[in-house]
Amino acid sequence: MRHYENLVIVKPTLTEEEILAIIEEVIVSNGGEIIGRDAMGMKKLAYPIEKNMRGYFYVLYYTIAPAAISEIERRFRINEEILRFVTMKYDSKREIKAWNTMVEKTKKVVATAPAAVVAPVVTEPVVAVAETTEEVAS
Repeated sequence: MRHYENLVIVKPTLTEEEILAIIEEVIVSNGGEIIGRDAMGMKKLAYPIEKNMRGYFYVLYYTIAPAAISEIERRFRINEEILRFVTMKYDSKREIKAWNTMVEKTKKVVATAPAAVVAPVVTEPVVAVAETTEEVAS
């Protein structure tokens, strides 16, 4: 099993759940094990791609057999929801060490994020706003 990283730019019309389903299904169905994820969010593109000015950037760190990469890239290419992608392979010990460092960073971000995401949103009751200065003075 080798170490890989994919940066995928997806159309901005999809939800995060749809993005995960599209991208992760391709990797897992080909025998890959996803180690880390980094949802970089919606960003403005340098130039329009298929009339889209924005795209959702998503990075996946995974391990998989080298023979499966061609199938993953083929499925990314034919998927109309994916605007662009790039696959990076990490071979040497120094590259794998850097890959492990990036995965640890994504795990730290994920460990801190759920508390903010899961916390319920507390809304204050709406207070009537005075329409005139006379109401404010009294």
